[in-house]
Amino acid sequence: MADDDDFKFADYTDRISASREPDVEAIDPVGDVAHLTQAWVDERAAPELLQYQEQCIQRLLAKIEEQTLVVEELDPRNDTSVILSILYQTELERVKFVLRSYLRTRISKIERFCAYVLNDGPTRKRLSRAELHYAEKYVSQPILDEAVFCRITEDIGDYQLDE
Repeated sequence: MADDDDFKFADYTDRISASREPDVEAIDPVGDVAHLTQAWVDERAAPELLQYQEQCIQRLLAKIEEQTLVVEELDPRNDTSVILSILYQTELERVKFVLRSYLRTRISKIERFCAYVLNDGPTRKRLSRAELHYAEKYVSQPILDEAVFCRITEDIGDYQLDE
């Protein structure tokens, strides 16, 4: 029975380590997680926006989807599968936490320094396309085709406007 469980465990670990597409070069998820974690720490410590880690994030998102499918395929009736499922889900949640925190940190900086980020060329180049779109939507633009209503706070008497 133990040999049978070992075989099943090896089968699951082989499926996880193997890429679903053989043409795609091998992805090092441990290296990507370490890279993202370092980028997250650096981003939190830096006063300005750092370069967006697009390739690392894209690889991790693909790996998260793949791991989620693997977890869904595990047999809930098998004790080994249940333990593996718990381990995989825990690790997935840890990686998703770091990813969300990294993105939240960047969004926070964009919101605080939006005008600077949009006007400074080198800083603007560090944004992803989605972040740039968010920053442009975040800044309120005046509607120039509508009438302007204002309230006078103090009476200054008669005043002649220049023509």
